[in-house]
Amino acid sequence: MRHLIRAAGILVDQDRILMVNENERGRSYWVPPGGGFEGKDGNTRHTVKREVWEETGLSVVVGDVLFVREFYEASRDIYHVEPFYLVDQWQGEITLNNLEPAGAGAGAEARYISQARWFTKQELAQVDVFPPQLKDLLWDKLDQQDLSILHLGYW
Repeated sequence: MRHLIRAAGILVDQDRILMVNENERGRSYWVPPGGGFEGKDGNTRHTVKREVWEETGLSVVVGDVLFVREFYEASRDIYHVEPFYLVDQWQGEITLNNLEPAGAGAGAEARYISQARWFTKQELAQVDVFPPQLKDLLWDKLDQQDLSILHLGYW
């Protein structure tokens, strides 16, 4: 069994969240910008900084962990652990120009990002999102100003 640590950034601007569209094995879905931990990162906060820059072109200041998700992917024999950090600040213009070509990176594995865009809560409810709790739970936590860490369970 392999282990994969992925870290993602939650960027919220008023009533919108920034998501990236991933396409993998013929399936399209939306996720917060993020990706796999690399040794040069040193920690998952730095993973978020690097991945958000690669996937969106934004430089970020990473805040607190909001969610942790873990699950076992039996088809690939991989156990995943994913912290989701609230991003406190960002600067720059959204661009995909920092992405490596599909298949070029160590974690590419026939997965590629086709776009990055802001979604309102209502728009997010209409698309395939991972983790699905972002459709409601995120907004509830933000409305309540609840920055406690929530475990999203095992899948």
